[in-house]
Amino acid sequence: MNPSLKFLGCCWFLANVTCGDPTLPQEPSSPNVVSPVFTVRTASGKRLSGVVTRLETDFSAVLDVGPVAAGELVAMQRQGALLPPLPGEPHVVFANGDRLTGEVLSIESDRVKFRAWLSRDGGVLSMPEVTIPLPALSLIWFRAPPVESRDGQTPGWAGERRRRDLVLMRNGDIRRGTVQKLDEPIGTLTLLDEGKEVRLDAGQVVAVALNTDLSRSLRPRGVYGRMTLSNGTRLSFVEPSIHGLSLQVKTLFGATVQVRLEEVAQLETRQGRAIFLSDLKPVAYEHQPYLGIRWPYQLDRSVTGKSLRLGGHVYDKGIGMHSQGRLSFDLNGQYRRFESWVGLDDLSGQGGRVVVRVLADDQPIAGDNQELSSATGPRFIEADVTGRKRLTLVVEFGAAGDVCDHVNWCEARLIR
Repeated sequence: MNPSLKFLGCCWFLANVTCGDPTLPQEPSSPNVVSPVFTVRTASGKRLSGVVTRLETDFSAVLDVGPVAAGELVAMQRQGALLPPLPGEPHVVFANGDRLTGEVLSIESDRVKFRAWLSRDGGVLSMPEVTIPLPALSLIWFRAPPVESRDGQTPGWAGERRRRDLVLMRNGDIRRGTVQKLDEPIGTLTLLDEGKEVRLDAGQVVAVALNTDLSRSLRPRGVYGRMTLSNGTRLSFVEPSIHGLSLQVKTLFGATVQVRLEEVAQLETRQGRAIFLSDLKPVAYEHQPYLGIRWPYQLDRSVTGKSLRLGGHVYDKGIGMHSQGRLSFDLNGQYRRFESWVGLDDLSGQGGRVVVRVLADDQPIAGDNQELSSATGPRFIEADVTGRKRLTLVVEFGAAGDVCDHVNWCEARLIR
């Protein structure tokens, strides 16, 4: 047994979670409840701030300050809300990267009966029961994950390709086989190992990492949405609609759920006019070490391999770079705009000082000689890239050399 796994398993003595009856949030009776305000970013570069009164299935929207046409919505973020880290509670991880907090009630016939922990209404937790296809999941946390998992680091036993399911027990043991069923109420997890049934005490199970060869990533053909809730849930959906102070959606696994708008930190559209730069393959990378230490760029991670932290937010999408570096992408004249938040990582970038620029066809289009530091805070960059063939992100040394120059390009997007 790997000693680090043994140590991890021995740390799983956690408090029990009490669950109530599943309910959908109801409209508040108090007239003093105020609708949350969202800032909407559009594909044409406009920003609108107001109360969202309508959201249609084509992702057109109506705010109290004006409409947003279909195809225009890129993202909407609730004012005053910070993008949270990954869930610190029991949750399931989907093959497409979504995460849903809650508890597994049973597993049978490749279906997971799950009680989702969603938004709160007057202190009452909304806990709808949903059914999830087992192949849509990659990892099930029956207990709260370790701190490093919340920082985007997948445990070694779960971060590799797997041809069998792995079950992590509280004592650090790892059992291998194929998950057959989980009794309801939770009592026994049945595992098939080399043709033999193995019955495990479900109360001693920390997590299950599922066979990656059988996983199926849920993704519709057209535009869909992805919301981030205050509790760390990340959930993709279609068919959104606003009902008073609540957002109702249909998940990609077919369940209809409703959450309070005040719990929605951010809502984005995917597979529309915006594409994340980290979803494209770079065509060139140049790095000039200051004292011989080389730092590779990281996609959807900081250069330290952890979550992208910037301005108090924890971002899911972006690029981590270190001075002095240049990272290039082909545009082929397909895009109109580029936008990104850029700054030094909140944790590892303290004390760093850099100069950042954006080039299009080797010509500066954004950024200047002004140093970026933790004191200056993040900067929002946007630029016209119409007709351009190549985009290059540049991070240069500042006055302190390369000390703590951990730069995050967060939510770096190209807009068609």
